[in-house]
Amino acid sequence: VLLADYDAHLATILGAGVQACWRGPRRFDSDATRALVAKWVAWFKAHREVLESDLLHLRRADGRDLDGWVHVNPRGEERALAMLFNPLPVARTKELEFPLYYAGLAGTASMQVEDRAPATVALDERSRARVSVTVPAGGFTWIVFRAP
Repeated sequence: VLLADYDAHLATILGAGVQACWRGPRRFDSDATRALVAKWVAWFKAHREVLESDLLHLRRADGRDLDGWVHVNPRGEERALAMLFNPLPVARTKELEFPLYYAGLAGTASMQVEDRAPATVALDERSRARVSVTVPAGGFTWIVFRAP
């Protein structure tokens, strides 16, 4: 298994809020693998409250365009966390609509793509955020939404 494939697998599993238990003699077949697992476990722990909350699918996944889902928690510090995946062999930029009503957000929200600086995004009357997102070829990204 390639390290990039393992990275995508961990992003998918942990980004879906799955608490898995991996066993076996080849869990950490190199220091790079151990560092990758440590990175994703730390990421999961940092976002655990929202990742263990309700999950909304953005659209039916078909492998033809950006696929993803949004975890929502109206009582948490992180109100929503969107995980986006690009199955295509080219980078894809698309304006997506994130339903944040179930996250308890209205008017505006603070949005942070991965570890970049947060920005304020306006929500429409149905508490939906329209955001232009770029996901690298065969890659993934996440967005955290908080109350402003």
